[in-house]
Amino acid sequence: MVDAKAAKSRAKPAAQSVPRGSSIPPHAHCRICQCPVDLKADPRVCKDQECIAELERRETSERRMRTWMLIFFGLFAFTFIGPILLRAVA
Repeated sequence: MVDAKAAKSRAKPAAQSVPRGSSIPPHAHCRICQCPVDLKADPRVCKDQECIAELERRETSERRMRTWMLIFFGLFAFTFIGPILLRAVA
């Protein structure tokens, strides 16, 4: 049987997994082109105009898709709940 306490004491914490003196500063990556950006960048894209335009296009597409999904879910739910409500009223 595995001793959990011993295994936990041997494991390195996540903060210590990166060696000290590493030449790579903490950073995030652009959602479009994957180049390094600042951690505090919001939205997480680089300063390239193509990346900014692509992010706006993706967000618009996601918003549109979410709206259509809500509409179709409402219609789907109404097809099942509507007849039940009509029978209860009549």
